[in-house]
Amino acid sequence: MPTTSGHRPVVYGASSVRPLDPALLAAVELRPPVRRGDLTALKQREPGVVVLIDGLFGATMAVTPTECRDLLDAGWTVVGCSSMGALRAADLWPLGMIGIGDIYTLFRLGTLTSDADVAVALSPEDDHGELTVSTVHLRAVLQAALSDGTVTAALRERMARRAEDIYWLERSWAACRAAWRTDGIPSAAIESVLRLGRDARLHPKVRDAETTLRSVLAQTWPGTSYAPAGTGALREAEHTAEAVADSVQPVQRVQPVRRCAACQARLAGDALFCPTCVSEAHETCL
Repeated sequence: MPTTSGHRPVVYGASSVRPLDPALLAAVELRPPVRRGDLTALKQREPGVVVLIDGLFGATMAVTPTECRDLLDAGWTVVGCSSMGALRAADLWPLGMIGIGDIYTLFRLGTLTSDADVAVALSPEDDHGELTVSTVHLRAVLQAALSDGTVTAALRERMARRAEDIYWLERSWAACRAAWRTDGIPSAAIESVLRLGRDARLHPKVRDAETTLRSVLAQTWPGTSYAPAGTGALREAEHTAEAVADSVQPVQRVQPVRRCAACQARLAGDALFCPTCVSEAHETCL
């Protein structure tokens, strides 16, 4: 990732980054969820790296693709993941915006198609905590419940359908519990799913945010594995704490590595996808 300034990456995020290692967050310039006008103000600064993670919309005007494009044209590296960032990266990857993570990939492939799949109600307080459960989070938790044997495939689908019938502004875990109880879902299954829902490690937005920040700080992401040791944002990270120094090591110069756009597996030759992921549907979506 070209870094034209010595500044830390500017990161717009809240609920998707709160569970992350504080030392990792200390290595970036963390700002509240992005809203319309925020990126326009950045053009007054020397170009650098900006990462869009969480964003506001609805009562607050959302950041537009045009603002992201204008920042790209101004020489900034624009990265997106998790929530609003994944949406904008899926819009603008042909123009050079970088998308990272599972949620971005699912939008890129057309598996996710609606803004509502990542929409949540946020606390009006400064912490912007999640008050409701997004569709992507709900599905990830139910998949984890299936994987550990808590629910069967049929019960997972039943619980998903019932919860997704709840309007996203009202779909809290408490609302899901009430709906599942009304639908006759076993109490043991409900409580196990709610327990998994409190595990930040299962939250896809949080996982994608961590992957993205570590990639940006190490100056690596799908398609390249080269970063000059001790430069740019990585140099800033090295001075924050031992935790970041241990997890984000300077990357030695290596040959560029191309990766599958769907699963990030290493590729040989000029293929766009690995043999496992390649299909006519994928080629059409991309």
